[in-house]
Amino acid sequence: MISKAFRIARISVLASFALSSAAWAATCSNASLSGTYGFLHLGTDSNGTPATAAVSQVTFDSTTGTFTGETTASHDGVIATLPLNGTYAVASNCTGTGVPEGGSPFSIVVTSTGFLAVHLLSEGFAVKQGSSTCTNAGVKGRFGFETTGVFLAGAPATGAVAFIGELKLTVNPSGEGVISGHVSSSEDGTFLTFADEPVTGSYTVGTHCRGRATIKPKGHSEMHFRLVVVDGGNEMLAIETDTDTVVSGTLQR
Repeated sequence: MISKAFRIARISVLASFALSSAAWAATCSNASLSGTYGFLHLGTDSNGTPATAAVSQVTFDSTTGTFTGETTASHDGVIATLPLNGTYAVASNCTGTGVPEGGSPFSIVVTSTGFLAVHLLSEGFAVKQGSSTCTNAGVKGRFGFETTGVFLAGAPATGAVAFIGELKLTVNPSGEGVISGHVSSSEDGTFLTFADEPVTGSYTVGTHCRGRATIKPKGHSEMHFRLVVVDGGNEMLAIETDTDTVVSGTLQR
């Protein structure tokens, strides 16, 4: 499937980056994950079909070895936002384990920009929040946009989907976030070019560095997203929050 191929390619690139730039020669500890991160994680069913997409904001406290945060996830197209709490430990070789409250452990590899994580039938990556100015004006500018995943029965289309685009985020005189731009997409074998799909929309970002966005391709239904701002405002991690979708991606300057 398109979405699976895209995710494998991205994780391969991230893994290579981790090998080259993570502090393999350095000594890691719990302090290596101190602070707040955006975390994008994806899960499949036993056949490898995308079944879960989630974006989290997680804050690690190295003095107590605990983490807290919030997760918005699509589980087979059902959207829910839940608190995230647990414990973690990082070894000197930059590997570690996290144990969410009421959940199963996941493995961690610390990188220079965040961490990689794997769990039963799921994997993901995290990027540190950095010194982000988390307001509508603080994230305005041009972003590249990409998402992949599946639309389930009940969505506007059914099957594998992938979108890329260029989005311009501006602020109107009332302080509201405005989105314009173009996307190109593949929806279960139907390909649409940038010329076919100009988009409009809106966004809002709170001081907690979490936000929402609405994107409407011309002639198509609105798409709604939950966002987490990372990398000093240079990137946002996102999942679609429309029912019957399992779609995730990023916006990057």
